[in-house]
Amino acid sequence: MRKSLLLLALVIGLSVHASAVNILVFPSVAPNAYGSPSYADYVNNAVTALENGQTSAGIPATPSYYQQQSTIGIDQMIVTNFPSWLAQADPGTVFGSAFANELGNRPLFGVIINGDGQKISIDQLTFTASSNDPGNLLGFTFGAGSYNYSSNYVGIINGPGGPTYITSGPNTQLVDEIVGRGSGNAEAALCTSCTIPQEQAAIQAAQFGFAGMTQFTGTYMYGDGLATGSGSFEVAPEPGTALLLLAIAPIALGVSRLKASAR
Repeated sequence: MRKSLLLLALVIGLSVHASAVNILVFPSVAPNAYGSPSYADYVNNAVTALENGQTSAGIPATPSYYQQQSTIGIDQMIVTNFPSWLAQADPGTVFGSAFANELGNRPLFGVIINGDGQKISIDQLTFTASSNDPGNLLGFTFGAGSYNYSSNYVGIINGPGGPTYITSGPNTQLVDEIVGRGSGNAEAALCTSCTIPQEQAAIQAAQFGFAGMTQFTGTYMYGDGLATGSGSFEVAPEPGTALLLLAIAPIALGVSRLKASAR
C-alpha cells in the first residue's frame, strides 16, 4: 500500500520529505463541514479511499463523493450559511434535489502519516495553510495538540489479527499510522433571511477576495521537524472572473468576510 501511495503522490506532484516518518498529502474538495448534510458521508468516503490507496470513493455526481484533485476553481472555495453548491445559490434547482441543503464547498488537504516502523501520536501534528494572493486570504495555522483521534482522523495500530482503529481517547495514544480527511479553508459568504438573488450577490461579493490567488497550499509537520509533507491546489480562474471581480469590487470592499477554516 505504501509504495502505491508514494507513486500516486509523485504522479500528482505533491512534495514528500524523506524521513523515518512519512507524510503524504492528497487535496480534495469537500462539502461544508459546518452544516452540510453530506459531510459525514464525504468524510467516510475520504478516509476509506485514503486508507486503501484509492483516488476516489462514493457515488459520482453526489455531494458526498470523494475525489482527489490538484486544480480548483473559485466556485469550489466558498461556504455559506444558506443553501449553495459550487458558488450557486438555490442548489436544489441548479444541481438536483440531493444538493438542496448543502452549504457550499471547502478544499481540504487529506493526509496519511506513517510511522514506518516507529510509533506516532496525533498530538505531535501541526498544519499550516497559505494562499499566494497579496492578503493570504486562506492562510492559517493549527499548532501541536490541536488534533484529536476521531472519525475524521483515524489512528491505526497494525497487529497480527488485523488493524485496530483508534477514533477516540487521548491524542497522545501511540499508533502506527494516521489517516485523516485533512484540514482546509474557504471564504464565507453570509446572508441571513435573504432572497435567492441576494444570496447569489453575497457569493459574488465573496469572490472578490480571491483576486491574485493562483495557488493554495497545505503543509503538515510531525514533531519538531521530524517530517513534513505538503500538497497544493492550482487555482484556475473561472471564465470572466477578472471582469466580474472588477465589477463587484465597490460592493465587495464594503462586505466583511469570514475565514472558515476546518481542523
